[in-house]
Amino acid sequence: MEKSIERDRCYYVDWLRILGIICIFFFHNTRFFDLMDWEVKNKETFLEPTIFVMFISFWIMPLFFMLAGIGTRFALKTKTTIQYIKDRYWRLVVPYLFGIFILIPPQRYVESLSKGKFSGTFFDFLPWYPEHKLLIGNFGFSPVWFGEPGTHLWFLAFLFVFSILAVPVIRYLKNKSGERLIKHLATVSEKMGGIYLFVVPLACVKIALQPIYPKYSSWADFTFWFLIFIFGYILFYDQRFVESADRHKYISLSIGILLLVLLLVLFIFFLDHLKQWWDHPDYSWGCIFFHAMWTITAWSWLMFFLGAGKAFLNFQNAWLSKLNEAVMPFYMLHQTIILLIGFQIIQWHMNAWLKYTVISSMSFVVIIAIYYLCIMRFNWLRILFGMKPLRGGVISQVSVEGKN
Repeated sequence: MEKSIERDRCYYVDWLRILGIICIFFFHNTRFFDLMDWEVKNKETFLEPTIFVMFISFWIMPLFFMLAGIGTRFALKTKTTIQYIKDRYWRLVVPYLFGIFILIPPQRYVESLSKGKFSGTFFDFLPWYPEHKLLIGNFGFSPVWFGEPGTHLWFLAFLFVFSILAVPVIRYLKNKSGERLIKHLATVSEKMGGIYLFVVPLACVKIALQPIYPKYSSWADFTFWFLIFIFGYILFYDQRFVESADRHKYISLSIGILLLVLLLVLFIFFLDHLKQWWDHPDYSWGCIFFHAMWTITAWSWLMFFLGAGKAFLNFQNAWLSKLNEAVMPFYMLHQTIILLIGFQIIQWHMNAWLKYTVISSMSFVVIIAIYYLCIMRFNWLRILFGMKPLRGGVISQVSVEGKN
């Protein structure tokens, strides 16, 4: 298709991925102190961290799935479908399974201690864990199960499933009728506000499915994120989409801030309604408005990040490939390390902000030390953490289709 985007002009995709994983790190450090339930909580919780968590929640997972869709666009330029699926298996499924058995049990242990569900040593916990914690719940046939044994690693399982499901969709988009559809969408996106056409199917999914599947990462979220994954692929099929995001970046930022303020007002003055729409969504007009606003907010921030990335982050330096390669092991390690350290720190008698600073600082140092001293140096660990193996003693650079 005309006006396609070349890989060597898209360094900002890698920078957005790196910045996204940094946001995830601070997001999970904040979860000890917000007003919502989490694995381990500080004795005192506060409004300010809750606002930050809500803000990040709007766009962080959509951002990662959009970047994954973009990565798929680039990956399939150089790989066959079979090569692509094989690569996804080694880069996603193997780390997910490794994480379930090695990284997740320590998380579940401190969670069970914190919530009074278990008392004893970690070695006492290991035989107790499969029976009491690993496969609890009655979710039926649902993607929620990826998160039951995998906690934060559910994202890797989702990405692999999305990679499989996307194959027939991508084949359609590559034929004549699919290319005509993309060309038409690109033409519409050139008009003022045209890039927001993608909000319509996303909002329809959110409004229609959320009341039926309200649990986080169930079929409503699954379908919503899969659409964003496909949209990420489409956005980099024709450069006019990204050019439109660039032109709209400040409009998108304004919309995102305005709706965020509106949601903050709802949170302060209509907390009962907001909890109802969040925890027990229905088809009332208020709930429909809330989910439509949620979708517009998420897409606005995505378009701002994409446009701002193209405008300000489209450069390469010596750090880019090194940081991009570290994204996957950092993601896999971060929540386990944060919980193990945070479980101890929140019991100290000190100011909550000081606790946050100590947890964040110590967790970051420990994660980087484990990565630098162990993971990046041994091929067997690199493979288990979704990295490419060393070749001839030289660390290979990660291309854009790597972990998102």
